[in-house]
Amino acid sequence: MDVCSAFNKCGGCQNLGIDYQIQLETKETKVLQLFEQSGIIIEKYEGITPSPNIYHYRNKMEYSFGNEYKDGPLNIGLKGRKRLIDVYYAPDCMIAPHDFNTIVSFSREFFLSENLTFRNFLRHQGYLRHLSVRQGTHTHEILVHLSTDKDYEKDHIVDRWAQMLTGLKLEGTIKGILHSRSDTRSNMFAVENTRTLYGQDLFHDKIEDLSFKISTGSFFQTNTRAAEKLYGIVLEKMGECTVAYDLYSGTGTISLLLSKKAKKVYSIEIVPQAVAAAKQNALDNNIQNVDFICSDVKDAVENIKEKPQYVVLDPPRAGLHPDVIRFLQRKKFQNIIYVSCNPQSLVQNLKDLGELYQVKTLNIVDMFPHTEHVECVVLMSRAKE
Repeated sequence: MDVCSAFNKCGGCQNLGIDYQIQLETKETKVLQLFEQSGIIIEKYEGITPSPNIYHYRNKMEYSFGNEYKDGPLNIGLKGRKRLIDVYYAPDCMIAPHDFNTIVSFSREFFLSENLTFRNFLRHQGYLRHLSVRQGTHTHEILVHLSTDKDYEKDHIVDRWAQMLTGLKLEGTIKGILHSRSDTRSNMFAVENTRTLYGQDLFHDKIEDLSFKISTGSFFQTNTRAAEKLYGIVLEKMGECTVAYDLYSGTGTISLLLSKKAKKVYSIEIVPQAVAAAKQNALDNNIQNVDFICSDVKDAVENIKEKPQYVVLDPPRAGLHPDVIRFLQRKKFQNIIYVSCNPQSLVQNLKDLGELYQVKTLNIVDMFPHTEHVECVVLMSRAKE
């Protein structure tokens, strides 16, 4: 297996040195053991789907500025394993696209030459904070976003960096370069006070035949081609139907895909910005049979008169809130398709719902090669009373 120069130091991909087939078998075994230990019976296990690409598959990377050791030179890269401060530079990163590596290498050399400091989040000093790079897997459009401290006197240096960045020889095309300036003490990626240095503040990509506008903060699965496999499994589980609900719908990716199988889709999400993006995505794709509702799941469903044949759940890593569990128990939906990025919370939720729902099928999808993470798709049907 190929490894990068920061392997065993950076926290990006712990299993890069392990044969990919062994990685798949290990992930599969761990998930199935969780189900077995929890006493959950799967009527049909349908296997693990590998990622179509196992190298350079990520469409988004968020890099930190820092150094590898005390008083070391400026780096742009990922934090070390279980390290809060150390940052490791990997110009040959194996999970980022080649264009990302080129952009990171150029940016590091440029900011080194300008003697710019990186942000020390313990002392709350320093200028350079984070660098985000996103790319459309199908369109090859690139969006670059730099986050710095709020020091307007250095804007001219950043302007020159952006100008030189547009001259790089890349496989894709830079569609936008953004610069945010913040004095927050948080070490999260700060998007305050944003100015556009070049082009536009978004880019486009596709899932199957659907087009999506994506900005710095938009949620979009980081492995596009594996996401298409994942969503394909979701659609396979759902037969042609009259009504479907998509709970935790985010920016509407699953909802828009469900519109191909259901005459009517109700897409429910509590974050207003995500709902606005979902509506725009539907408009851009001329999809008219999805209703987007900005609301808490429980409140929204109580006000929908049409009952669904299928309900799709795609919650965050923590899984379903206890209130939602009780809600599902009370509603007794006919079929639930549960998409999970955390097998531990998935299994716990299935145990909680076990008296009312039977697990019909389980699929595992490897969205994140060389890491411990995996996605699961479970089809549940209401148990016979």
